[in-house]
Amino acid sequence: MEIDALLCNVERKARLHGRRESLRVVTGVLGAVTDVLPVRASELLAPHLPTEIRTGLARHTRTETPASCRPFLERITALLYVDQPDNAFLARVALENLNASLHVISPAAFAHMVAADLRPLLLAGRPAVTRTQPAVAVTDRIRVPAVVPA
Repeated sequence: MEIDALLCNVERKARLHGRRESLRVVTGVLGAVTDVLPVRASELLAPHLPTEIRTGLARHTRTETPASCRPFLERITALLYVDQPDNAFLARVALENLNASLHVISPAAFAHMVAADLRPLLLAGRPAVTRTQPAVAVTDRIRVPAVVPA
């Protein structure tokens, strides 16, 4: 994963002031994600992150947080020192860019482990799965033999 491209995209989309602030936001959002996910899931995600982000997460103190949207956003508010509407915006931008740039495993891979209200946020940036029924082509009439009771 290209760390510079990730941080530039976060900086541009979140209208941040520089690379260090983008790194702080991405690390803070991932810190909140690791607070919500089980420890093993966080361990599986860590090797796929760039070194700079892993270093920032190593300094993060894990705080058990309920796996639902409101506590997750409150945790982001506490970590990043941002206001209420900005926490959801920064989380969406950071997760969207992480999901797009991490090809092997990303936060979206663990969306099934959290509450339903938090899943859309973890799945940000992933294309929606469209489920279509296969078209049924009737080529000929089917004859069903009549069963006569004996």
